Amino acid sequence: EALAADEDVLTRKHRLLRRVYQTSGKRVLESAEFGSFLEEHAHWLKPYGLFCVLRDLYGNSDSSQWGDLGRLSHAQIDSLASAGGSKYQACCYWYWLQFHLHLQLLDASEYAGNKGIALMGDLPIGINRHAVDVWVRPDLFDLHKMAGAPPDVFTQRGQNWKLPVYDWDRMARDGYSWWRARLKHMGRYFSALRVDHILGFFRLWELPSHAVTGLAGHYSPSSPILASQLDALGLWDRQRLSTRYIRAHLLQRRFGKDSNIVAKRFLEEGPNGAFVFRAGLDTEMALADAIEREPLVLEGMDPQQVLEAVLDMCNDRCLVRDEDAPDERFYPRFRLWETDSFAELGPDWQVKLRQLHDDHFSWRHEELCEATARQRLSVLQGASTMMLVGEDMGPAPSCLPLVLQDASIPGLRIPRVTKMATASYPYLSVAASSTHDMLSSAGWWASLSAAERNQHWTLLGQTGAPPDHDATHTHTHTHTHTHTHT
Repeated sequence: EALAADEDVLTRKHRLLRRVYQTSGKRVLESAEFGSFLEEHAHWLKPYGLFCVLRDLYGNSDSSQWGDLGRLSHAQIDSLASAGGSKYQACCYWYWLQFHLHLQLLDASEYAGNKGIALMGDLPIGINRHAVDVWVRPDLFDLHKMAGAPPDVFTQRGQNWKLPVYDWDRMARDGYSWWRARLKHMGRYFSALRVDHILGFFRLWELPSHAVTGLAGHYSPSSPILASQLDALGLWDRQRLSTRYIRAHLLQRRFGKDSNIVAKRFLEEGPNGAFVFRAGLDTEMALADAIEREPLVLEGMDPQQVLEAVLDMCNDRCLVRDEDAPDERFYPRFRLWETDSFAELGPDWQVKLRQLHDDHFSWRHEELCEATARQRLSVLQGASTMMLVGEDMGPAPSCLPLVLQDASIPGLRIPRVTKMATASYPYLSVAASSTHDMLSSAGWWASLSAAERNQHWTLLGQTGAPPDHDATHTHTHTHTHTHTHT
């Protein structure tokens, strides 16, 4: 509902903006100031304008649905989006809109600066799979993989952000020009930049393109476990360890008396009394699509619970094979001891696998993560004069504090998460009331009990009685402010 409401607002805004454009657009487009703007920013503005035109023409942003227009060279894009091109007039609305956004943001930035206020921008860790950058430069992304996060205390099955991962090796070959251009442009408006999920510049949780949950991933960069290493440990049955562990008694435990319905729908008999997924139903995405098309209702389980149980079954294994070298490289499944596959192994193999898992997710990649982060963050810092602020929440490599300290990059502290007095935060840190994926301050405050409000009010360094939720909008703006320690 919220997304529908947002789309409705955008539709209404564009309807009004187009009316303004019809009235004054021609005058602006003929101005010398606009001409200079278009010339200076043509390298991104023309592809962006054409992308918006084609997106609206075809009714979606998936360029694979645009026929021949979805596969254009840089020269073709420039020809279509330039004066005299067949899409130029349609592109002009988007040029005009970006021109005004540029002027307004620049004006706000200069006004804030004159008042002694520094603006902080935001740099997301990833971009949408169907974004203009992917359309124009698909070579900079690995579209066969997606970014996400492993399971944690908040998400039992991890997170799948459905964002393509970067091809860092390809980016390095041209000196990371894509990153440098982004930061150079943002530096026009901002004095500081919040780097979302800065952990992703150390390592990123990668998932196959057919994943739904975050369970089947591994960190990148990381060093896989080689087949020869497994053999040396006596873990010789790689097929057993990397195949979904599905047995009749386990189906019975997951689905009760309806286990036969599940088996008939998704499985077939495999070797040694095991079950395997039917052809075409052997990935999370295929299973989720099948259940969405034809929901499966079982006794005592709603459709979502059925889906989750089936996806858990799909991820019940101890090792995940590397998609590029499935017979030679393996990764421990995150929290492999929570699987039935692990539970039904002998104690000797359990001890060895648990050690492999713990080594893999602790010290094994520290040097690699540190070297990777130092290189990538130096590129960001060298691209502009903005102060970088690292959003560093989440499971992090132990080298993270040292790397940020050496680079003089403050970490982000959110009082509602740390539950510490802001005065006790490290000197090199920035405290803020929330992040982009949290409740607003008002919504969060309203969700707290009276005791919790008292606790947080004290941590924020305030005295007296805290405001109740009815007065949140009045008091939040007065008392909950951003503290910066740099």
